[in-house]
Amino acid sequence: MAKEDDPIFNPLNTIRYVAEKRGVSIDALKIPERLLLTYQRSAFECAKSLINGRSVEWIYGEAQPFCIGEFNNVEIGVGRFWIGALAAVVTLEEAVVCGAKIIIEVGLAGGLQEFLKPADIIVVTEAIRDEGTSYHYLPPEVKVESSQRLREMLIKCLNEGGIRHFVGPVWSTDGVYRETLGKFRRFRDNGVLAVDMETSAIFAVAKYRNVEAASAQVISDILTEKGWLQAFYEKSVKESMEVLLKAVLETLSKS
Repeated sequence: MAKEDDPIFNPLNTIRYVAEKRGVSIDALKIPERLLLTYQRSAFECAKSLINGRSVEWIYGEAQPFCIGEFNNVEIGVGRFWIGALAAVVTLEEAVVCGAKIIIEVGLAGGLQEFLKPADIIVVTEAIRDEGTSYHYLPPEVKVESSQRLREMLIKCLNEGGIRHFVGPVWSTDGVYRETLGKFRRFRDNGVLAVDMETSAIFAVAKYRNVEAASAQVISDILTEKGWLQAFYEKSVKESMEVLLKAVLETLSKS
């Protein structure tokens, strides 16, 4: 008997609908257990090249491209998700139903600490929940953290490669233009490294669905009390993203 808290429909309903409309089995929409989750087109294309990925018509086609390939002879899926907590979580829910169990998010973030510079790499420990989506999955008092196992594996890989990086929490918000001075000061003073839009929701869904998720990000802009320094298209940011993607794929292949 259905309970009051049970959803009226779930991600599997969507997968069944898509499969039916395409005239294929649900198995045709299966994806690898290991998933690299990207947001930027350039990051997706770089990762696709690194795994010699073949494009597959998954759920959203060209709107959210997906490819499958290998790294160190291990099958890995790479998806380009839409930005924002809600949009990313919708696709993640469907990815989990289709077989994803070990997920590493790679994106861009705005640095909050003075010692961070554009192109720096951060590995996320936990995410501060300042978006709305995660609260549909977990009570407000629940912390959302990365998989310790995946995080430690990634840090080890970065260390072995001599890749400079920082480790710590991020602040996830869906109020991009409401990153107020008060919030900035509070999170900065509490040691939060950077701000993004999705990670806390990604971690919340992973916890709720009992799968592993970790996150690593490249600093693409800097927030200060004086204003906002943008560096999204700097060559150094792109180069750091490629370095990070290789380390993440290495980690996934060993996970």
